[in-house]
Amino acid sequence: MPIHNKIFYNKSSAAKLGWEPSWFGAKDFDETLIKNIKKFQREHELTADGLCGPMTYRRINTKREFEHEIEDRPEGDFIICDGERVPINWDVINILDEDNYALPANCYRSYKPKKRNISMIVTHWDVCLSARSCRKVLKRKGISSHFVIDNNGTICQMVDPQHEAWHAGIRKINKASIGIDFSNGYYTKYNGYYRKRGFGSRPVLRKVPVHRAVLKEFLGYYPVQIQAYEALLKCLHKHYGIPMECPLKDDGSLFTTMYSPARRGKFKGVVNHYHLTKKKIDCAGLEMDKILQRVRDSIENGD
Repeated sequence: MPIHNKIFYNKSSAAKLGWEPSWFGAKDFDETLIKNIKKFQREHELTADGLCGPMTYRRINTKREFEHEIEDRPEGDFIICDGERVPINWDVINILDEDNYALPANCYRSYKPKKRNISMIVTHWDVCLSARSCRKVLKRKGISSHFVIDNNGTICQMVDPQHEAWHAGIRKINKASIGIDFSNGYYTKYNGYYRKRGFGSRPVLRKVPVHRAVLKEFLGYYPVQIQAYEALLKCLHKHYGIPMECPLKDDGSLFTTMYSPARRGKFKGVVNHYHLTKKKIDCAGLEMDKILQRVRDSIENGD
């Protein structure tokens, strides 16, 4: 098979199965990758054709799981950042867990082996009924976010922050940011769904301002989701040094409109999606100023 056909095959295989050239020690879909795949195949008694088909994928996936396995580790005690385990004091389904929420490689831009210069966290709501549904929608649309916080507060990781997730709609923001989604159906008609599934009614937010308008009532955030969000912010701050600051007015209150420094990529800290564009209203009603104050207090107290 000609080299260009093999390259095309491996690109298609990676998009379908969710592997990356870095799994084989390569930087791109090229002849080096084909050579490295052949070496791996010979080591595992497979036909050395340089193509990562289903058999080769299963072998490399098993090898990676083995290399990352930790004896008797508690569930949800770390997220994966830059390919490494980063401890977090919260329940997590990370991208190495058996029933994970990892998105395929065609949903984000890989930076490995380079490291991104991350300076911002962008917060969204997914307008989905669950984290599983959020992941399904993102995969179908070919876009991504790094994390989604489920209805029960579980942090579900979808992409390693070393990669550029496509969540903000602005390339320079995507390049420098981490995306966090809240699972939230938004419309109050869905509160019955949450009650039937044992989550209880969501808070209903009323008269919430955004972009100098007042929104109709909508579903807010479960307290356990806010607690999970704070735990994730604290973890990402410790690992990447992202400032726990948000856009504030002169009187100290939270900006509820687009914030130009954030849109231009000049702001370092935590923002809502509406801070980046007038076309978005998420996450309206999220008291980010109070949340970040609690996170800063926790960090200062050494909690």
